[in-house]
Amino acid sequence: MSGIDSLKSTALGETSAKSWEKQVIDMNDIDEVFANARDLGQMRLNYSRITAVGELANNDTVDTYKATVVSNRGKLAISMRNTKGDDKVLDLSKYETILNDLKKQLDPEGYAKEQEEKLKAEAEKELLETTAPGMKIEVYYTDKFGRQQLIADSSADKDSKEYENMKQLLTGEYAASKGDYYIKVSRSEDTPDSENISYALQLNMGSGFKHDYVAIESRSEDTKNKETSRIALASTNGGISGVNALQVQATRYQATAQMLQVGYQNMANIYNYYNNKV
Repeated sequence: MSGIDSLKSTALGETSAKSWEKQVIDMNDIDEVFANARDLGQMRLNYSRITAVGELANNDTVDTYKATVVSNRGKLAISMRNTKGDDKVLDLSKYETILNDLKKQLDPEGYAKEQEEKLKAEAEKELLETTAPGMKIEVYYTDKFGRQQLIADSSADKDSKEYENMKQLLTGEYAASKGDYYIKVSRSEDTPDSENISYALQLNMGSGFKHDYVAIESRSEDTKNKETSRIALASTNGGISGVNALQVQATRYQATAQMLQVGYQNMANIYNYYNNKV
């Protein structure tokens, strides 16, 4: 089983929900903007779960996805796993509770010190260290003016609002407002761009779901050809990226300048012709 297939299988697990799958195409880095985000669909409380399975390969430093929350209330949860993460996490909470009770009775001071060290270690641990090491998530919310505002960042300072929001998202405790959310997936600063990472990103609201929506991202032509190019109309809504817009505008200016130059030369030739006639 390939890394992508394994991640998909792990992310979806055993479920009786109706499953829907679609293919989406990665964007070149230069066109990886909000307008070109891969649309994952709508999030509805206790109704839908959304999963995106993709890869950060060469010439691919970031993937951007869009999801729309349509429920008036509910808590949004985000999770991510990659092929480097620990996929053998067992639920030993019942046995851990029994063991802790024994420790409290037999060695209360030792237990208190152990818990203090455990809390300190958890605080120092990166948010995605266990399930998606070497990766980073940023979440943006579209405000009433249509602007994308950063609300959560797994690499933000630990005393920041963005970090706290990301913790709430990863634990399913974030109170989400209706609207469009954009999720950027990238490598962490200490992960080289040359390292290919397959991942599964998942979003859900509430305690259950009836429909499983899965988007499988395929590589762009640039990733396949190991190059970077500019695509003038690389947009899902017919628009163009800011860089390409400038490029098109510059081309138009260049054409205008050439027309003016030709016109000037024609006027000069006419002027010289009449001067020579006189």
